Amino acid sequence: MAEGISVVIPVYNAATWQEPTVERISTALHQAGLRRKEAEIILVNDGSTDDSLAAARALQSEYPIMVVDQENKGRFLARKAGLLVARKKFILFIDSRVYIHEKSLQFVREQLKKDASKVIWNGHVIVDKKGNIIARFGDAITFLGWRRYFKNPHTCSYGLKDFDHYPKGTTLFFAPRQLLLDAVATFERQTYNIKNSSDDTHLIRLLACDHQINLSPQFSCTYHARTKLSQFFRHSYHRGCVFVDGFLRPGNRFFLPLIVFLAGSVTGIVAYGLVPALRMPIIIGLALAWFAELVGALLLGVGIKDALSLFVLSPLFALAYGFGIWRATVKTIGKI
Repeated sequence: MAEGISVVIPVYNAATWQEPTVERISTALHQAGLRRKEAEIILVNDGSTDDSLAAARALQSEYPIMVVDQENKGRFLARKAGLLVARKKFILFIDSRVYIHEKSLQFVREQLKKDASKVIWNGHVIVDKKGNIIARFGDAITFLGWRRYFKNPHTCSYGLKDFDHYPKGTTLFFAPRQLLLDAVATFERQTYNIKNSSDDTHLIRLLACDHQINLSPQFSCTYHARTKLSQFFRHSYHRGCVFVDGFLRPGNRFFLPLIVFLAGSVTGIVAYGLVPALRMPIIIGLALAWFAELVGALLLGVGIKDALSLFVLSPLFALAYGFGIWRATVKTIGKI
């Protein structure tokens, strides 16, 4: 990290989150031994409708703070805006609702000293679940999706071959600026919907083509999930949209399941509408699948509170996520 770190934070309606997030970033930079001239913090206000811009401009830190203001363009372009004005060799992407743990950057710095090839690090995300059913639901989904890692978190790395079996995301992500700029350029040529792009899947997949993605519980953060059902519904819909951008491409673990979902949902809706005799079997089948989800989650090691949260919220999630998938699929087909 001899040539410094630029911390890039995309901000959308996060007025109350920025100050504690920046405080913890400053602490982590200090713990890593970085002097004032070796780091900077860049906040990109992505067309917020609350007081986020004013709150960002009022922030103070021992490290220089830069505020970029733009109209709402989505998280990918907000990160890109921060990346373009960054002046340091390394970039730390972090979201506004995320608290980096104070020893995380110190750990990465030590790892780089031992092995200079370990330049890309994906954060180990711990969800603050206390009193939050939505957070428990999200953590259950994450555990099931990347159980290979979460059943025994440890320092490891993965590449393109096993990419879809490990967690990844720009919630907390460390990489050289030039590698990110190159990946962003390729990403923009390949995506169909830049505002709803899967910046925490396909972007990192591009990096994994030539580099190992490192992962460790010692490079970690705490994520604060949404607390309102309306926020949960909107976020689930958005995640359905970006899922299409990230996985409607042959050669990944979720491509076939996505195709099966698209075909199955159409078949089920048509059958329910045109064949009255099939309506009750379809309803019974969905109910059985719902209960099987609960049993399966428990058998795979999901905690009981998280499994129950998954069970309760999965119908709402499936509805919002499914709508998102179909909307993005139709738009994507229209642009091909």
